Formats: sequence, structure tokens, C-alpha cells
Amino acid sequence: MKYKIVKFAYRNNKNPKIDFDEDFSYLSDVAKWRVPYRVNGHRYVAKMTCKGWIVDNVGPFD
Repeated sequence: MKYKIVKFAYRNNKNPKIDFDEDFSYLSDVAKWRVPYRVNGHRYVAKMTCKGWIVDNVGPFD
């Protein structure tokens, strides 16, 4: 899962500094993973399917 987020961040940012500072959580009601991460100090939250597709990416939250 981390590989998919890193790939997504590199595609959308120039020289991103990526940090996973919180635990991933599974949202059973929508069958998706909630993946919080930081890119260059800005907090984002991605929702991913079990196969690794990013279906929603919200942020930045500061």
C-alpha cells in the first residue's frame, strides 16, 4: 500500500518528502483502507481499495 501512495505522490508533486506518521485503518462499512500520510509537511488522507486503487485523496490539511 505504501508503494501506491509513494507513486501517487511522486506523480503529483516535485521531489516529495513522504512520511507515514499514523496507522492505516480499515473502514469496513465502505470496504476501503484509510491511509493518512504527509507530503512536504502537508497532511493528506487517501482511501484505497483492497487491491491498492486510490479512490479518494483529501487534503492538504495543515
